[in-house]
Amino acid sequence: MGPTGPGRDATLTDFAADEIRKRIVLGWLPPGTKLRVDPLAAELDVSRVPVREAFRELLAEGLAEVYPRRGAVVSDIRRHDVEDGYRMLEEVEVMAAERVAATASADTAERMRPHLLRLKELATDPDPLEHLLAHRAFHFEVFAALGPGMLRRTSQMLWHACERYINASARGDRLQQAYREHAELVRFFETGDTVGAVAMTRMHVAHGCQAALRGLGFD
Repeated sequence: MGPTGPGRDATLTDFAADEIRKRIVLGWLPPGTKLRVDPLAAELDVSRVPVREAFRELLAEGLAEVYPRRGAVVSDIRRHDVEDGYRMLEEVEVMAAERVAATASADTAERMRPHLLRLKELATDPDPLEHLLAHRAFHFEVFAALGPGMLRRTSQMLWHACERYINASARGDRLQQAYREHAELVRFFETGDTVGAVAMTRMHVAHGCQAALRGLGFD
């Protein structure tokens, strides 16, 4: 699937970063692939500057690494990074769920529902890119409800850092299990059940970590 151009609120750097990020997460740019500015700029129909700036974001997220004489390459996936990433993601997602369930739960649940319906469709007829986008959008509704601040920024950056692992978990029976967990999370938000939202978030992240390790061949 080719680039569609930046959205209304996205900068060219945001657009370039997300297009390259999607290619890495979906395995179209596998670990060790050299990231070259000029070919990517031409493919995305942008100048070199936003691509260079996008590399900074990808480096910060751990999706790329820089080596002497090799330049920027797609980073390897290491077991300890998967485990550490999920442990950190659990903490920030729990903090986010607790705050949103207590302050903006019903409105957030309403915004999550269209993404939940899309995830239900994709659980039986998966399309890797569509699932990636729907799953991200579902969880980012929670992050958006936090409003501006450190927790929202950290949650979004950590999600992007872990998205290769999250994507690797979305296979087989895990798709149906994850859909049921997503549906329960929406239900807890609808009723403002903070305890339930926190417990479901912890379970969801733990199951995701187990599935990611299996999907990546570490378990």
